[in-house]
Amino acid sequence: MTTLGAVVVLFHPTAEQVARVVELRGRCDALVVVDNTPQPDNRLAILFADHGITLINEGNRNGIAGAHNRGLAALFERGVDAVALVDQDSVMPEDYFPVMREFCTTLAVQPFLVGPRIFEEAIQDYVPVLETNGITVRQLDMHEDAGMQRCATLISSGCVISRAAFARIGSFDEKLFIDCVDTEYCFRARACGVPVYVTPALTLSHRIGALRRHKLGPYKTITLNHPWYRRYYNARNSVQLLLRHGRRYPVIFLLNLFTLREIFYIALLEDTKLAKLAGIVLGVVDGLSGRLGPIEHTRPRLVARFAHGADRRLEPRLSRSRRG
Repeated sequence: MTTLGAVVVLFHPTAEQVARVVELRGRCDALVVVDNTPQPDNRLAILFADHGITLINEGNRNGIAGAHNRGLAALFERGVDAVALVDQDSVMPEDYFPVMREFCTTLAVQPFLVGPRIFEEAIQDYVPVLETNGITVRQLDMHEDAGMQRCATLISSGCVISRAAFARIGSFDEKLFIDCVDTEYCFRARACGVPVYVTPALTLSHRIGALRRHKLGPYKTITLNHPWYRRYYNARNSVQLLLRHGRRYPVIFLLNLFTLREIFYIALLEDTKLAKLAGIVLGVVDGLSGRLGPIEHTRPRLVARFAHGADRRLEPRLSRSRRG
């Protein structure tokens, strides 16, 4: 039978999130927690040790990508066959591990990525699941009896990566740090001949940012309301994806059109407009020039200005609010 482990990434977790991690240990074959909180919490180390949970204090040195890599490497070194990535905000359904273990057993030693449908809590709706031939995009029919289907991308939370897939694709790109990390990994998987699947049999409740619905006359739309530094990472990494994979998969250009659309929505519907728009502009510049890594290294003046400076209406300090 397939051994299925899990990696949970934490960042300033709440007591409820820690309790969910402890509960998760009894449902998977092995569990590694990677804490991206800058300052280690000795109480967590004691609690997790008592429950047979491995804790790695990563300190957010390499963002969400680095946290995934540390956890995956630790479990695959133990001989685990496949690993589920879990975000601290995600609530794993009761049947998640039995269903995923069955899929992993069916696929055996083949390289693969597989994930559930995502139900976005903020807007109380399912996230569309897309497939692409590299040029065009179509939305998949996700009725529950549709069976496992090939798809273009998965978000990292709930995604299961097989040992063979990790060996073929390699690690997540730590230079991207956060945002588009999972998307880049999925396109790299396709380029390596590793199939990416979604299973309608499972639904994962998740919160992607602070989504809000808006109505503009007869039109309805959704804003992301990400803070300024996430706007920077998203714009920068979207440009990087286009430069890396755009020739093979021109559809990636849509990510950059999405960034342009977001400029309009930020100017019209979101707060702290100056900081967010500045983040996008500098993100595009750095994406084109290949200036990658954590924003504290690439744009220290921007961090100093917007995290601690003149505009006190901005989001809380970067070091306290950034997740993974």
